[in-house]
Amino acid sequence: MKKVLILGGTQFIGRNLVERLQRTGAFDLTLFHRGLTGSELFPEVQRIRGDRNTAEVRHISKENWDFVIDLSCYFPDSLQTTLECLQNAPERYLFVSTCSVYDNAGAPGMMRPETADILSCADDQRNDPGPGSYGRRKAACERILETSGLDYLIFRPALVYGPYDHTDRFYYWLHQVQTQATLLLPDGGFRAFSLTYVMDLVELISQGLRQETAFRTFNVISQPQASIRQIVETAQELLGRENAFRQAAPAFLHERGIRPWLDLPLWLDSDLFTYSNARLRSEFHFRPTPLAEGIRTTLAHYSSLHWPEPKYGIPEKQRQALLLQLTGN
Repeated sequence: MKKVLILGGTQFIGRNLVERLQRTGAFDLTLFHRGLTGSELFPEVQRIRGDRNTAEVRHISKENWDFVIDLSCYFPDSLQTTLECLQNAPERYLFVSTCSVYDNAGAPGMMRPETADILSCADDQRNDPGPGSYGRRKAACERILETSGLDYLIFRPALVYGPYDHTDRFYYWLHQVQTQATLLLPDGGFRAFSLTYVMDLVELISQGLRQETAFRTFNVISQPQASIRQIVETAQELLGRENAFRQAAPAFLHERGIRPWLDLPLWLDSDLFTYSNARLRSEFHFRPTPLAEGIRTTLAHYSSLHWPEPKYGIPEKQRQALLLQLTGN
């Protein structure tokens, strides 16, 4: 049985991945993680406790691994140290990166392929923990793998949604449909962006453990061109809801200090965040899960949790105040 080391594995993508790999019965899994989340999960799976950003990562050198799946690397120096700790080269190193590596100032356009320019990473950004350097740090990690001499695969998802998502960015809009009579839609909710259904991502990782391919880097995209409007209308149909829509122009929101993505999740005041999945479809014969099916599964998950209040997005009192201003009351 092949030995697989998973760096991460107990929160969102990792939890779904471990469940997927366990169903195959084909792998001997070991999780390396800090134990801060999901410590009660998968009691039958071997664990190595430690923080990969410290000397504790050296604990992985005590065994040889057939495959390494890296879900938790955000700093290039951490990746370099991890690679140095491997006793022998694994058959393949699978790295979950992000579409945030793309350089929007380079060649902006719709449906960006894997060959588009990616960001540089200056020395002072390599260990910067802020969100502004996230894509640059991930791009630096990719470059380390490209020159490592290892057999590797890099998967670049867009915004990932699905069961166990702890970020609430996608869930915010499902919760709005379920609980609010009127939805505040930035730009009418029509701006396009790409989505990645978590089950599609973990299926591709699973295939990557056994499938040969001519390429090493893939955009993992379920919906290349989705929108807030599409998400809420799909959720309305599945939940049997008839919410009213109130459109808010970008200028109206900017004037009131409402920040894209942070204050109104998934609102992107541009069309730079759509990515092609043509290479994935060709090499892996990828057939993405339809949005309605992904949302149905996600709704069932949050319904089982009794619709908790999302942590992401502006407070409801502020949202109601914006709605009043839009109606002139």
